[in-house]
Amino acid sequence: MWSPNARDVGGLPTRYGVPTRAGALIRSECLDAVGPEFEALGAGLVLDLRSDWEIRQAHPLDGVATYQRIPWIDPEAEARRVPEDEPRLVDVYRNSLNRNAAHIARIFAAIADAPPDQPVVVHCKAGKDRTGLTVALLLDLVGVPRSEIAADYAISEVNLGMQDGPEFTRTRPETILASLEHVDTLGGVRSYLESLGLSTAQLHRLATRLLPVDVPAIVFDFDGLLMDTETTMVESWQAEWAYHGLELDMTTFWPGHGGDITEERYAVLAAAVGDRFDRAESHARRLAHRQRLHDELDFRPGIRSWIADARELGLQVAIASSSARSWVMGHLERVGAVGLFDHIVTGDEVPTHKPDPAIYELALRRLGVPWAIAVEDTAHGVAAAQAAGMYAVAVPNPYVTPAAVAAADLVLGSADQLLLSELLLSAGSKGSTLVTE
Repeated sequence: MWSPNARDVGGLPTRYGVPTRAGALIRSECLDAVGPEFEALGAGLVLDLRSDWEIRQAHPLDGVATYQRIPWIDPEAEARRVPEDEPRLVDVYRNSLNRNAAHIARIFAAIADAPPDQPVVVHCKAGKDRTGLTVALLLDLVGVPRSEIAADYAISEVNLGMQDGPEFTRTRPETILASLEHVDTLGGVRSYLESLGLSTAQLHRLATRLLPVDVPAIVFDFDGLLMDTETTMVESWQAEWAYHGLELDMTTFWPGHGGDITEERYAVLAAAVGDRFDRAESHARRLAHRQRLHDELDFRPGIRSWIADARELGLQVAIASSSARSWVMGHLERVGAVGLFDHIVTGDEVPTHKPDPAIYELALRRLGVPWAIAVEDTAHGVAAAQAAGMYAVAVPNPYVTPAAVAAADLVLGSADQLLLSELLLSAGSKGSTLVTE
């Protein structure tokens, strides 16, 4: 590197199973000069965190479009600082995260909005404290183990020859670890950055600066996943069996595919009732009961947030349902959701039902993408998605156990258990493999 404390933070392990990207984020001390090695880097943003009082001479990139100086320290807040209340460096760090919030927000917004295909260089004076906190927060955001974050932070005192210096010049691992523990008391790094005013899209761009994410689309099943029409179906059949003084046997109720077996279910009921069974009356009564349940039915928890976030992040959104188009569209129109989807693919457009992948293969062709995330609620839906080469997320409906969908790439109890951006990061590494194989 071009200076003693400059280094790439690529290659660090993360909780997503892929390392941080090389050449995406460079940390450094102040740049006194810009030589050929730095110029070859082609930085899209050089972010200077120094304050006005530290500037002794013009920055070598002063006047260049890629250079920005956003002081970490807020001078108005700094004027109210009581040094005696901060006897340790960690106390300075912790209080700084609160005291300088307005400036820190601008720093992270600038990184989020930097060109995604060009490196970002962050520096302060020595590249260890303000730069150290900035980098630590970014690494924590993408799930780099804190032991690795602390090791990266600790390198600075070695690079700068400060191992035997005064305590406030040191970069001890426990200092940054305790600072991140303070962030935990604020709800964690994501909540902290959100409290500064960063949007979902900006947080996602911060994460994807350091991690490869190339998810092009998300495709939802409909019945039982987008809307819990499986429960309304079961309750309508249970009510109809109860009308005849009978109890529905749930052990044989579910098929192993996504097709329509309504007539088979009526045949079973008719056999149980006997000659007095009137199929037309039974059907009308059951549908009326189910319609009353549907009047208040909306998307399952967390689904609308996933769709909204997908839109904000520029993903395509589709439905791939084994049900008929009239059924799916009727529900979407009832809740004003038709316009949320780029494509709606239904069972009457393909010759076979899930677990056959035909419907997902058709959805991918219409989306014009090689793969996508599929969100399903049943084992046959998961099998169909995976057979089409998709990353399968299972959010089982109330009549499906987590064990039944254990073959999925990810199993959730509800969509509101996980932010969509977290899901995209989890799926990103598999997506890269699917595209290149």
